[in-house]
Amino acid sequence: MPSRIRRWGCSLSGRLLLAYIGAWLITAVLLGTLGSWLMRNDSNLAARTAERVLHYLTQQLHFDAQGRPQIPPLREEVQWIFDTLPLDAGYRVIDAQGRTLLWSTDATRKVWEGSPLTQMPPASPLTLSVQGVTLHLATQAVSAPDGRPLHLQVAISERLTALRHGDLGNTFGASFLLVSLISIVLLGLVLWAVLRRVMAPVQRISQEAERIEPRGPWRRLGEDGLPSEIAPLVRSFNQALNRLEEGFERQQRFLADAAHELKTPLALIRAHVELGGGGEERATALQDIDHMSRQIQQLLMLAEVSEPRSYQRDSIDVAAVMREVTAFLAPLATQHGVKLDVRADQIGTVDGDRSALFVLLKNLVENAIHVSPAGASVHLALSDNTLTVRDRGPGIAEAHLPHLFERFWRVPGSAEGGAGLGLAICQAVAQAHDWRLSAHNSNPGAEFRLAFTPPTLAKEPATS
Repeated sequence: MPSRIRRWGCSLSGRLLLAYIGAWLITAVLLGTLGSWLMRNDSNLAARTAERVLHYLTQQLHFDAQGRPQIPPLREEVQWIFDTLPLDAGYRVIDAQGRTLLWSTDATRKVWEGSPLTQMPPASPLTLSVQGVTLHLATQAVSAPDGRPLHLQVAISERLTALRHGDLGNTFGASFLLVSLISIVLLGLVLWAVLRRVMAPVQRISQEAERIEPRGPWRRLGEDGLPSEIAPLVRSFNQALNRLEEGFERQQRFLADAAHELKTPLALIRAHVELGGGGEERATALQDIDHMSRQIQQLLMLAEVSEPRSYQRDSIDVAAVMREVTAFLAPLATQHGVKLDVRADQIGTVDGDRSALFVLLKNLVENAIHVSPAGASVHLALSDNTLTVRDRGPGIAEAHLPHLFERFWRVPGSAEGGAGLGLAICQAVAQAHDWRLSAHNSNPGAEFRLAFTPPTLAKEPATS
């Protein structure tokens, strides 16, 4: 049970519900305390009370047949105050000469006579002290049936008002707190039910996420019924799953293809070793070992360029990399009787990994050298934010163009002993840098184009 309570307290629903209850409790305590304090400490409360009592008595005032003012018995709770506390509450009706025509009680007359109250002119409102008790006096002009001007005066003490409203303040504070507690319970139950209904889709997708396994096809989290605040998170999670599944499947295919490609040379080497042949078998075994070493080297290179975190980005001088590649492959070009022609109509830099661009360009130029006939030239050009490598070979069959950048794909019947990974490495480097690598027939030969997007090369004529 404690663990369930702890989990509930850490959940979004629990936190929202606790925050709501806490905010409601603080609000209730503050409002109840403030209301009670205002009712107890309002300095004008006695004066307003006297005005309200005066208004009430003015409505009750009437005259008998002889024109004498009369006030009938008041409500019991009001009349009791006038009868019991003559010093704290009283009223009278006076004429223009200051003669009193009506007293609230005889006790009030005895208290008021001889006090400043009977000498006060009929003005309103007034505050004075009688026997050490502060009274607030309110006066209202009234007319007798014969037109005589009269005044109705009411006096209420501060201590009576404080006693009455202090008790009301306590009652108000307690009642407000009670109502608040009931509201918290009722609204808390409603909020809990709403949160449970709202969070049901979230619990559903969490259960769906638990069922995701690396065995395909991978599940995706449903977005039906999700709150608008949660739906983008689930959508991003599904997109991340798409990328993970693509990477997982790519690695699976890579491992399967690598195992298939390495199985044949390993079997041949084993056969040569078991046969224990002479020089020809030994030479064949060494050739198979060299072929497998090249495959392993390219596999490692492909794994490295397929991982974006392995790149060290910097500003690359593309023309300088072109010159470095041609200098590096110059011996191979001489061996095949091929010339390397470099032309850069632009100078500038692109953002990327210099060594990765070197590998990409080296593979393209190396392939171009191998397919070019003796005496031909391989052209490297940099213009319009595009680097091109063109050979003078037989070109590429239209049926083969869609497969050029696939891993382990080789031209059927090709005499070259490559592993079919060179162009796949080039494509992986280009995609990692958001560049675009494409192949085209040029008649004669083939042309590979590497477009730098977005364009960052400065359009300036190259100086020789």
